[in-house]
Amino acid sequence: MKVKRNARLAAVQVIFQYFFSRADIKKIIKDFDGLNEDSLKRQLNNFDKKLFEKIVFGVSINEKKIQCLIEENLSENWIYERLDPTMRAIISLGVFELNFCLKTPYKVIIDEYVSIADLFFNKTNTGFINGILDNICKIIRYNERN
Repeated sequence: MKVKRNARLAAVQVIFQYFFSRADIKKIIKDFDGLNEDSLKRQLNNFDKKLFEKIVFGVSINEKKIQCLIEENLSENWIYERLDPTMRAIISLGVFELNFCLKTPYKVIIDEYVSIADLFFNKTNTGFINGILDNICKIIRYNERN
């Protein structure tokens, strides 16, 4: 299970960079792979590379669809661009998995991304991320939840 969490955490780092720089996703992954001396990279050395690539490429390919789902589930006072880039990366990856990784139970996906959010944010923000993912899950995984 830790190798999957590490893949998700590494994906958050890469998608954050992608959203921030708008550089080519393949270049960002290559740069990430080249960070052999970085302590985070050493910690994440044991991660599910297949899952990592699936979710990173998936978010980059489906970015507009994911953004629309997130925007539709924000309150009236919030706009997508106002979200913190790390928060956007976490939510986007969660939305991608909910939508395209149907073999993974929705509770696992939401729990994983809320746990990752705990590394970056306080309880208010992790609650916000949990709420958005839960609302989107009700739409995407309607049959699984009922």
